[in-house]
Amino acid sequence: MITTTLHQDWRHMTTSPTGFYNSIQEATAHVIDVLSDILHVNTIFIAANDGVTNVILDSFNREEVLVRNGEELPFELSYCSLVLNHSADYLTISETSTHPYTCGLDVTKTIGNHSFTGIPIRMKDGQAYGTICVLDAPSAHLTETEIKALQAMAVFLGYVVELEKDKFDAEVSSMNKLDLISSLSNKIRFSLTEIWGATDLMLTTELTEEQQQYMSIMESSSRSLLMLLNNILDYSNIESRQIDDLEDPFDLRTMMENVLSLYTEVAVQRNLELKLDWNLASSPIFIGDEAKIRRMLINLVDNAVKFTSTGSVILSATTQSVTDAPEVELEVRVKDTGIGISPNKLKLWLEHDHGYPPSYDNPGLGWQITKQLLKRMNGKMTGISEPGRGTEITLQFTLKIYQESA
Repeated sequence: MITTTLHQDWRHMTTSPTGFYNSIQEATAHVIDVLSDILHVNTIFIAANDGVTNVILDSFNREEVLVRNGEELPFELSYCSLVLNHSADYLTISETSTHPYTCGLDVTKTIGNHSFTGIPIRMKDGQAYGTICVLDAPSAHLTETEIKALQAMAVFLGYVVELEKDKFDAEVSSMNKLDLISSLSNKIRFSLTEIWGATDLMLTTELTEEQQQYMSIMESSSRSLLMLLNNILDYSNIESRQIDDLEDPFDLRTMMENVLSLYTEVAVQRNLELKLDWNLASSPIFIGDEAKIRRMLINLVDNAVKFTSTGSVILSATTQSVTDAPEVELEVRVKDTGIGISPNKLKLWLEHDHGYPPSYDNPGLGWQITKQLLKRMNGKMTGISEPGRGTEITLQFTLKIYQESA
């Protein structure tokens, strides 16, 4: 027999939704451990097959070593093929060297004459996964109780395999959906960007007052749709855990200025003041995940601008405290003079995974994304608000201080 690496398919996933085992291999090891205590036989092994290859997942040899983990054979040349092709619930062969099924197989010539019993492992739909098998001295027989014990373990493994397969199928489905969402989002984003750009150009030409209003509506709608698409893609990435945590040097102040610049035209149209209040005495260069921080600030500034008709939107950064390590705890605030919300509702949305209220005409996706990204950074979000008097949202998180080498 040749030892090889197991095939990378759904049978060899590393996690199990059962909560009891981290893999199929852990479940098979448990079964082998239990059976080796209750069956006084020489060899017990569990094999998986795909109809082409038969692979030994786990084994136990009491005295004579007949089977080893990881060994594999062409399926048709294995004892397991006889078990799975047999019409009965199990297959028992008293002497493999004389039985017509096994006497001519190379495996019999390799390990010699033995008694053999095999139980199929099947899933609910009847699909075969593999076998639990026993090899012992010639003419040795298992009792009816021992056969039932093997069958019970085969049912158990079939159940675990079924759960593993369902989980793998769900992950594949989720990945396919994410790929579809990503593809569609990119295509729609490209078209919206073109519309947005053309609208901006039109606004620089001579237009009547009525035409200016229509173009402003188009520009605002394009911006909102683009924001929604970005949030949908971000949310899908977070839900499917397809998101990396990066630590690279970046200029925090420049990034915050760029975030505000995205809303310059909207602010001009509404006569809003956009302001950056920079209160850090230290260098603006930090080490962290700039993309996540920028996404969180865009989400909060977008909401602030959207629901502020007069007054200002202020983005600020202050140092809360400096630890002994080369790190700094930052507080980044987005303060607006918009319509505000009641303190009780704000407290509820800060503590639970809810978005903005229906009166905001917003699904709250950006809000939820900000909370999830902040959670990944071990940060927290707080806020104060009052109807008619604006809202102030604060993000608190830790960043490493960038230190240039001498």
